[in-house]
Amino acid sequence: MEDIAPQITNRLEELGPAVSVNFSLGIEGYFDTLTALIDRFCNAKKLMCIYISVNVPSSTIMSALESLEISTAKVRFVDCISFATMENTGGDDRTVYVESPTMLEYIVLKMEYLLRKNKGEQFMVVLDSVNSLAAHNEVRMLYEFMQVLMASVKSRGGYPVILSIEEQMKPELREMLMLVSDQMVTLK
Repeated sequence: MEDIAPQITNRLEELGPAVSVNFSLGIEGYFDTLTALIDRFCNAKKLMCIYISVNVPSSTIMSALESLEISTAKVRFVDCISFATMENTGGDDRTVYVESPTMLEYIVLKMEYLLRKNKGEQFMVVLDSVNSLAAHNEVRMLYEFMQVLMASVKSRGGYPVILSIEEQMKPELREMLMLVSDQMVTLK
């Protein structure tokens, strides 16, 4: 597998903010993708990263980033999975929790809260992953949610990024992603 970090950072640099990008990746490229997005792009550009975690609890992602010696000072989480997996959900002021990935309107509200709390900072929003959201929600509802989420991030000049797992992609989900993403990038 090629080094995917340059593919990610070059594409984001080329497109600039307010352009929604779907990065479709294989499971084996997951941590390389996180490293590229958070360390090589957000940290390098001094951007705040709002990470919407639907697939893996925020505490696990935070631990993985710290073990890779990646600064997490500007990373904030909207954690949609910890309640469902009964993970510890207290004590970290960089994380806000949504009780279930089915509560789509609360995901947007929690993201808005983090943006207001860190007003004026340039930012990226990473949705990880749309496949997991699709497992909990109808595609029609997910489409409406994605339209609102992408419009909110774009209107503020942020970098909207959607992660999808290629091996888990159903045709109706791919079609929906084509409608809500300005760019579709398959990482190899």
